[in-house]
Amino acid sequence: MIEEQKSAFQSRVERINARAEEASKGTSRRSGDTIWHRLSYPISFIGAFLLGVGAVFLSRYIQFQMIGVPGDPKAGSQDLISIVLAMAAIFLISFLLNGRQKEFARTSALAMMATTFTFHNAVWAYPDSFEQVYGPDWVEMVKNQTEPSSIRLFSIVIAFN
Repeated sequence: MIEEQKSAFQSRVERINARAEEASKGTSRRSGDTIWHRLSYPISFIGAFLLGVGAVFLSRYIQFQMIGVPGDPKAGSQDLISIVLAMAAIFLISFLLNGRQKEFARTSALAMMATTFTFHNAVWAYPDSFEQVYGPDWVEMVKNQTEPSSIRLFSIVIAFN
């Protein structure tokens, strides 16, 4: 009985040593572990950021189609409505991700807030394109309220030039 136990123990030690030798020979690559698979996680942050930017552009377009050019542009209501719509989109994204990858929802939220307060810079850079989508009156209203290369926090414009 003792000989059987010794041989069983010895065979177990040999198996463990054999596995250790196999592991030390080199790391085995997992199947599907390609450069694209490894880059998919960081690239998804870019996608989440673009999703946030697109949500603000879409919310501004929907606002324009619903109410046209705001009557009192100094009230900052357009920014407030954009923030509310952005928050709704954040909750929707978090709900769809089931709370699993909240860093993507945070990235989208950051993009939405940044786009909300710097949207007018795109209007200054590409006024003809925005006139085709929103109309010349809306573009003129945005240009009257803001300056190029600035941040607009509700009705306060902070210029950087």
